[in-house]
Amino acid sequence: MGINKTKKNLLLQMLIILPVCFGSCKKEETSDAAKIKPPVRSYVVTARIDKKGTNTNSEGTAVLHGEYSEETKILTYSLDYKDIVPQLITLRSGAKGTVGALVKDIYVAGTRVALSGTYSLSPLQERNLLKGLWFVAVNTQAMSPEISGVLTLKQK
Repeated sequence: MGINKTKKNLLLQMLIILPVCFGSCKKEETSDAAKIKPPVRSYVVTARIDKKGTNTNSEGTAVLHGEYSEETKILTYSLDYKDIVPQLITLRSGAKGTVGALVKDIYVAGTRVALSGTYSLSPLQERNLLKGLWFVAVNTQAMSPEISGVLTLKQK
């Protein structure tokens, strides 16, 4: 009987000591200041727009130059074209070879819209831009689109 009583006392001591030991081992909480924030990047944006993007025989070309900042979420752009008479120039988002979803009209014939400006992006638009899914499509009266080109980003 002495052995059973000793085993019970040992078991009882273990049941009391173990929770105390495990309860005292807490992780230290880190403050918000100690957390590492991801770097904020800025990019140079370029799009070379020509017949290769649409597989046409057009001689027209265009170039989009711009900048994008992850901090402000603003895309600043300017577009120059030659040897083409555009009716509509749009920024689109989608996989290569698709029509893509309309993001923004850059130019519509008959309006006094400048071929430069700024555009504030939503989080989804920013993700698609950074993935390389944005392109410029230039439509004419003859073809829709006649030329196009993908926006490429280069970190500053």
